[in-house]
Amino acid sequence: MPLYAAGHNQPGYLPNYRGGDTLVTRQWRRARDHLVEDLRDAADATQTWADPHDCDDIPCPTYGDDCPDNLAADLRMATEEAAALQPDTPWRAMVAGQAWWLADLGGHCPDCGYPLAEHGWPSLHRRPADGRSCDLELDDDPSGP
Repeated sequence: MPLYAAGHNQPGYLPNYRGGDTLVTRQWRRARDHLVEDLRDAADATQTWADPHDCDDIPCPTYGDDCPDNLAADLRMATEEAAALQPDTPWRAMVAGQAWWLADLGGHCPDCGYPLAEHGWPSLHRRPADGRSCDLELDDDPSGP
């Protein structure tokens, strides 16, 4: 049973699987829907901070490459692309200065490497390296948020 992750962060940084903007789940569709929702929210938020301006040229004469209208349009295009993905398909893109992804993490905890049990993911598991409890929770753990 693989795990899937969806999220975004600054380019060049490793994903943070505990909290933040990354979702870790057993369900590919849940991860994809989370990614689509985050992209849509980012597009809406990005477009709200610009004053109305004429943006017919590229680069934008007012904001240049950081034009919020153009960045929002890029985010909306990425939203459509992610929404059209076929099941179990991974996806990566650099959009609006962020790295966005939907990844198959395989059968191991992305935080500590614990092997995924054949019959499910224990909400509380021990890190193989030192036997301490790993605090990573999946979005669908009964004890989770």
